[in-house]
Amino acid sequence: MKNFVQRSLTGFLFAIVTLISILWHEVTFTLFYGIVMLLILIEYHHMLRKVHGHPLMAWQIILSILMYVGGWLVVNKVIPFSALALTIPLFFLVFITELYRRKRRIAQNLSMTFLPVIHVALPLALLVAIGYLSGEYDDRMILSIVLFTWTFDTFAYIVGVLIGKNRIAPKISPKKSWEGFIGGLVASAGLALVLSHYWAVFDPVKWIVISVLISIGATFGDLVESVLKRAAGMKDSGRILPGHGGVFDRFDGFLFAIPFVFSYLYLLN
Repeated sequence: MKNFVQRSLTGFLFAIVTLISILWHEVTFTLFYGIVMLLILIEYHHMLRKVHGHPLMAWQIILSILMYVGGWLVVNKVIPFSALALTIPLFFLVFITELYRRKRRIAQNLSMTFLPVIHVALPLALLVAIGYLSGEYDDRMILSIVLFTWTFDTFAYIVGVLIGKNRIAPKISPKKSWEGFIGGLVASAGLALVLSHYWAVFDPVKWIVISVLISIGATFGDLVESVLKRAAGMKDSGRILPGHGGVFDRFDGFLFAIPFVFSYLYLLN
């Protein structure tokens, strides 16, 4: 009971902070997800160290910040997109740095250095791009992705607990069921119909497609993180959120869904 109260309170407060950051101003939105990115990178690095790797944490943070901030500067037309080409050599400096560290498993260390940049920083940079897809900051697009993710996770959990029998990946996550997935998918599609009525950004079909992409991404994002935690021998990615674990635990599905949504929205545009 104590854990349930703790989990509920943490979830409520975190939801409030997330919503305020998105709705208050574009600066609070950008800062919030920038902080989220750094916290997840720290947790990610800790997990990778648990599997006997020695990734270059400094480079992980530098490349991630450049990707995230650079994306924000481009969408706000502070710098041209071509300016990002100047960051390309930095990726290859990582290889040179690794040569002089004299660590074992060089290939593994390099792979682990780039992995969080692709898995965490890239999706969040794309999230910023989604927020400015119309040419100026539109909190509705960001909010819709958040709401779809929360709705899917909530109903997938409830339906899975009530009637879940057929496991999606029993060796990775014994509690995830196809029944839960379908329940979350249907609930997300229902939310899509509601959003199409109040937010005429897209027609109902396009909103439903977005909800389906997020449902699929959220499911496999959670499974991917479960594999990483299993390899590291960890139950949670961290302890910063009482009752929930780490920040990565809260954003695993969200991060995985963003690239699919971005590609779909880009094609629509």
